[in-house]
Amino acid sequence: MGTIQIDGSTPKLTIGNATAEDALIVFDGNAQDFYIGLDDSADDLVIGLGSAAGTTPAISINEDRDVTISDGAIDFDIASHDTSNGLKLGGTLVTATAAELNIMDGVGATASEINLIDGSAKSTSSITIADADAFIVIDGTTTKQIPASDIKTYAGGAVSAINNATANELVTIGSTTTELDAESGLTYTDGALVIGGTTPSLTIGDAGAEDTKIVFDGNAQDFHIGLDDSADDLVIGLGSTLGTTSHIICDEAGLVTTPLNASFRVYQSTDTDYSTSATMFNSNVTEAWDTNNDLSSGTFTAPVTGIYMFTVGIYDKNATDDTGYDMGITTSNRGHRIGNRNRFEEGTTGYSNMKIEGVIIADMDANDTAYVFSGATTTITNMSNNEHSYFSGVLIG
Repeated sequence: MGTIQIDGSTPKLTIGNATAEDALIVFDGNAQDFYIGLDDSADDLVIGLGSAAGTTPAISINEDRDVTISDGAIDFDIASHDTSNGLKLGGTLVTATAAELNIMDGVGATASEINLIDGSAKSTSSITIADADAFIVIDGTTTKQIPASDIKTYAGGAVSAINNATANELVTIGSTTTELDAESGLTYTDGALVIGGTTPSLTIGDAGAEDTKIVFDGNAQDFHIGLDDSADDLVIGLGSTLGTTSHIICDEAGLVTTPLNASFRVYQSTDTDYSTSATMFNSNVTEAWDTNNDLSSGTFTAPVTGIYMFTVGIYDKNATDDTGYDMGITTSNRGHRIGNRNRFEEGTTGYSNMKIEGVIIADMDANDTAYVFSGATTTITNMSNNEHSYFSGVLIG
């Protein structure tokens, strides 16, 4: 069977029955197989290599709507990134190059023959049907025997629907079939649905103005992949309702967003003094955004294990002569220096302020923390300024 099309006012394909088991779609290729499915043991929606859920994953989405690009020898390539296009964080283009960031780290018959027509005397045996085998049909008002090959030709080019299919019945239809329809939908249980042929295809929808989706019906968590028709977007999200709790959105231009990905930015809204070793941005700040409320009192808590990028800007309003600036970001597993051993010399620039900026990339485990610390040799005054005095971060892998 080459193509399945699911019609109706709100076409829907559900894989799984809310029990504790993996549910997946396998793309059975010539050289490589891929799958999209629910890894029930981890309650994660996984896209990966092979045919077994949870093995060789590429992209995982957990119940907290966090998206993880799996660790290992794989790449997440933003091919268009050239410092003029590509990666944006919070709407702001990352103008640094990779090299710059890397720096930061499927009636002659006998009585027995006549009795075969009597359903009450049914006696069956399995055979392999060949093209030369015969079927009895009524051609107008004439009963005839026809070769099985005629059935194959008819089914391959003219059948438009099979109604009231028996549960667990194997039905094979030619490549031009337009519909497979039971009274109120089709349910496959205790097995797998395989779409074979030279160019296997699954079509959900009939070009109508309506949402279409695949729902992964898990035990503890449901996920969906579908077309949000109102927005013309392909959406991967949590639950069974399309357009709510969206994790990955791809529009018609190929632009991909992850609206619930961990990300934040705050800036100093009032001039604030910080003594040596103090945690910065813990007071007098304005929150530009904090997607999942992961930042509190200047400290970011990682919601999931992954790679994070942080940017920081410090602007000492009242810099004094010989003040040293050894600033940095501390994460749970190590420290990261920004502006190491910078010193302000009074009278050399005509200004009385000092600016320190930096970007670091850090590996963090779930619940690890990160904060900016002042390593200045004296108390500094971080100026109220949304351009110069800021702390931001984002999960990048």
